[in-house]
Amino acid sequence: MISVVKKETNPYVTLICTHCEFFKEDDIELECAAFKVLKEMLNKGRITQEEIKDAFK
Repeated sequence: MISVVKKETNPYVTLICTHCEFFKEDDIELECAAFKVLKEMLNKGRITQEEIKDAFK
């Protein structure tokens, strides 16, 4: 029996990338410079998830 497993979605990708006009579901493994910077800022506590969400409003 073959089971179909959905790809796990990285929470950073969901928070940051899905709002980008260049984001494509099939390029989920690629990381742009903006993603890397925002991810690092989140990890270091220099920016919050709420601040990122507010920027997309």
